[in-house]
Amino acid sequence: MFTASYIIAASQLFAFAFGAPLVGASPKQARSLVARTAYKVFGGDGTPAQGWPQESEWKSFEDLWSANVATTLQSCTQFGMDNNSQEESDNIKKAIQEVSGTSGVKAEFLLAIVMQESKGCVRAPTTNYGFDNPGLMQSFQGTHSCNPNGQGVVPCPYDMIKGMIEDGAGLNGDVGLKEGLAQVGGDDVSKYYKASRIYNSGSIAGDGNLNGGIATHCYATDVANRLIGWTDADQHGCDEATIGSVGGGSANTAPAGPSDGGETTTPVDTTTPPATGGCAKTWTPNAGDNCSTSGVDFATFQSLNPSIDANCANLQAGTAYCVPN
Repeated sequence: MFTASYIIAASQLFAFAFGAPLVGASPKQARSLVARTAYKVFGGDGTPAQGWPQESEWKSFEDLWSANVATTLQSCTQFGMDNNSQEESDNIKKAIQEVSGTSGVKAEFLLAIVMQESKGCVRAPTTNYGFDNPGLMQSFQGTHSCNPNGQGVVPCPYDMIKGMIEDGAGLNGDVGLKEGLAQVGGDDVSKYYKASRIYNSGSIAGDGNLNGGIATHCYATDVANRLIGWTDADQHGCDEATIGSVGGGSANTAPAGPSDGGETTTPVDTTTPPATGGCAKTWTPNAGDNCSTSGVDFATFQSLNPSIDANCANLQAGTAYCVPN
């Protein structure tokens, strides 16, 4: 059993950020309907024997960055801050790679935590539930932030971005991912999922269930999904209220659009339009289409299809949608 007297990462910020759509994005900027990864629910102790991903199943850092960079460029909207510039997002990538080299913490793991905590917003606010948790990784008592006292710093300097990653990795104090990995020990891949749970809550439940205990119950399974390619543009499939009762093994619980061939997705019902009521006319997108391809302005399209989110990120190829007659 692993215990600690603190909650390291600000799960409350994550809960808010995860639930908030990235409003203001143009439908043309929405992620195209290709190479999506279905969310899988992982239960149990984080070991491959209980269904968690082997490290060989992780996507490469370059692939993970490519899948997430668009989210980083619009993620500050959720906090009412200026969105990242391209240079600021590029500097997140550079900082992760540099800090990975000095800390020994895998770049893929650092990126997964960045996306879990702030979606890559360099001006993420500091949360405080007894201790300050600032920056890209909402690190425990970190000292780097581009949102001091609620005032966003534009541009966010590279040294500050790198400092936020160092704080989360554990290079600027005694608490961080590096310490969590050392605390759980071992050489198998489960150490990453266990360390992510400690980073979030400070402890692992006494029975070893990574989805039990306190703070964000979906945290470890979210991180595992991020490492195999799931992103915030895809449908989330973890229920905070029930994940703690899920045992070992995994199952796809959320469709993610067309598969890249390496993941299994839940079949989409193409016979029933997703909008409520009848439709005088429907439009069925193909892979690569987005809401603007429908030929209808986004506000009208969304009003006719309330299931579509603010980014058109959950548009499903092969599904019929209502359009004006």
